[in-house]
Formats: sequence, C-alpha cells, structure tokens
Amino acid sequence: MLKKKMAVAVMALALSLSVVPSAFAATTGTTAEKAAKKEQHQVWKDQTASLKAQLVSLRTEQKALAVQIKTLQASNKAAKKTLTKQEKTALKVTLANLAQQIKAQQTSIETQRSQKQALWVQVKTAKAAGNVSSGLADLEQIISLKQQIIQEKNTVLALQQSLQTLLNGSNA
Repeated sequence: MLKKKMAVAVMALALSLSVVPSAFAATTGTTAEKAAKKEQHQVWKDQTASLKAQLVSLRTEQKALAVQIKTLQASNKAAKKTLTKQEKTALKVTLANLAQQIKAQQTSIETQRSQKQALWVQVKTAKAAGNVSSGLADLEQIISLKQQIIQEKNTVLALQQSLQTLLNGSNA
C-alpha cells in the first residue's frame, strides 16, 4: 500500500514538473501583454492630457455657475414669497414666461448631458480597445457639449437675474 502511494506521488510529481515549464512559458506572454497594455495606457495619457485639462477647467466653471444659479433661485424664491397678491397677478404673465424659458434651457441641458454620458461610454470603450483616435474625437465632442452646457447655464443665470430684477423692482 505504501509502495502504491509512493508510486502515485512520484507520478504526480513527474507530471507537475512536466507542466511547470509550460506554465512559465505562458506567463512570459502575459508579461509582454502587460507591457504592451502599460505602453498603450501611457500613450493614451499623453494624448489626452490637454483634453483632460480642458475638461477640468470647464468643470470648475460649470460648478461655479451652478452655485450662482442656486443662490439666485433661493433669493428669487424668498422674494416671490414676499409679493402681495396684487403684485403677483401683475407679474403673473412675465413670471410664467421667464419660468418657461428657464425650463426650456434646463431641458436642453439635460439632453446635452445625456449625450455627453453616452460619449463617455464610447471613450471608455475606445480606451479599452486601444483606439486612441476615436477616443480623442469623442473627448473633443464631450468638451464641445460641456461648452454648450455652460452657455445654456449662462442663459439660465441671465434669466434668473432678470427674474430677480423683476421681483425686486415690484417690492420697491
């Protein structure tokens, strides 16, 4: 019995030794693949560095606009609460028109955001596939959409400011 166990152990050891060199050979291929992947990632980073810098600056500009818009919204809401019924009825048409314009701008912004999100998926796919040119084109479209969103937000800010002027003018 001991001899049989020893024979099985020796055979298992012999088989594992014959498999080991092929396992090491397979890992050298993955090391080359890792190096190629690393190089591809570095090329991607080098190619997209300026575009990422643009995105970061646009993001900070967009966040600053969002803060301004939120502040004006809160101010306008408080000013609207202080209006008398007569003042509200006098401004009703103008306020409704401004509100409709703001909602139209916000709808446009949401549409552009969804387009931008779809483009981000394409960028990630292009990066994974190693298609730098396609990824760069998609990033440029994202930047363009972000710029359009900022323009739309500037329009919303201007509308909020005109709303504030209207509300404060009637309170005076």
